[in-house]
Amino acid sequence: MGGIGNPFILTQFIGFFIFMVAVQAELTQAPFDMPVAESELVTGYLTEYSGIRFLLFFIGEFASAAVFSAIAAVLFFGGWYIPGIDPTNDIFNVIGPLILAGKMMAIAFLIFWFRFTFPRFREDQLQRLAWKFLIPLSLANIALTGVLKVVV
Repeated sequence: MGGIGNPFILTQFIGFFIFMVAVQAELTQAPFDMPVAESELVTGYLTEYSGIRFLLFFIGEFASAAVFSAIAAVLFFGGWYIPGIDPTNDIFNVIGPLILAGKMMAIAFLIFWFRFTFPRFREDQLQRLAWKFLIPLSLANIALTGVLKVVV
């Protein structure tokens, strides 16, 4: 996209939506936390840990959210690029990582906002969402992207 880098969020917003739903499911956060639902299993496997072991599990969950945020920032938001700044400029060596960190923080905010906002799905609702909505939507997105790559 020339002057604004390559933010695929403009052309692949459906892909970004599916990616964010998949991130929530992979992080086993609400609304996709069936195996470790607090009301059923008293915080699941974390019940047996305290102190530093619990801290390491807790930091691991946040670190995986940061990794997924970095992947989303690079894939969908142009990574460390910002419009109007020449990427070959020396200032970009300093400001580039800060831009990427800012984009990561915005995406991490979305991840945790979804976690704290939406209620937990029942098992049948989760299966219905996946099989009747997300898989057909992703297949249609793949087909549409392929058609547009050939036509344009």
